[in-house]
Amino acid sequence: MIQPQKQRMGLDIGTWEQIFQELIQEVKPWAKWTLKLDGDLQLDCLAPGWKQHQQRAFGWFHCSLCCRSWASARVQILCHTYWERRMDQGQVVMRPFAQRCQKCTWSQYEMPEFSPESTTRILNNLVQHILTRYYQDGTRKPPNTSVIPEVTLEGSHDTANCEACALGFCLEGLQSHRTEPLPSPPSYLKIGTSFLGNSIVCIPKQAMKQSAQAKEAKASGSKGSVPSRAWDPLTICLFCLLVVALVLTGFKKES
Repeated sequence: MIQPQKQRMGLDIGTWEQIFQELIQEVKPWAKWTLKLDGDLQLDCLAPGWKQHQQRAFGWFHCSLCCRSWASARVQILCHTYWERRMDQGQVVMRPFAQRCQKCTWSQYEMPEFSPESTTRILNNLVQHILTRYYQDGTRKPPNTSVIPEVTLEGSHDTANCEACALGFCLEGLQSHRTEPLPSPPSYLKIGTSFLGNSIVCIPKQAMKQSAQAKEAKASGSKGSVPSRAWDPLTICLFCLLVVALVLTGFKKES
């Protein structure tokens, strides 16, 4: 794939923070919001009071081994947001998911790069989420959830080399591709802040699905069948002693 001659932005948190601040200040000049990147952010693993926002974007990847470049219209981006109403200040923790080169055997996950237009679209959607979720003021500019391809893409999404697919986050990902452990507490809890919760709620979707399937199987298996009951040895011994006692009592009465 020939890479177009177009400026692209890496994940420089300083640049992203600046653009984010400009966008949020346009609509909420008195609000104080911060943006941080966190490569350990997990889906459905939230501290109390935090909300989740996810979107897709068009991005570019560059293999550090063979220098091959490729584009994807399914770059998954996960955000956790928190807002303190009294102080009108909030935090955003963001994780763009990586992809691997399909040509290299020992390729590693590479972080995406975005064009200025795609970067602005991502942050605009994030700001609209904040306005809608916390200020009930997101009707003026509906979020632009559509992904605009910057080049013509061939073939289907490479689920085998998509980090989001491996974690069960990408809609096209197969659960058989999951290679990572279950989610751990979000690392932003370690960031020094005065308005974070003390515990987390971490319920992976796959675990919820497996639990629901187990309950359904148990319910369907019990229909039309007589439930079996396993007797433990202690219960059997007590039952035998009771029978013997009753027999001896009968013999005494007869004598």
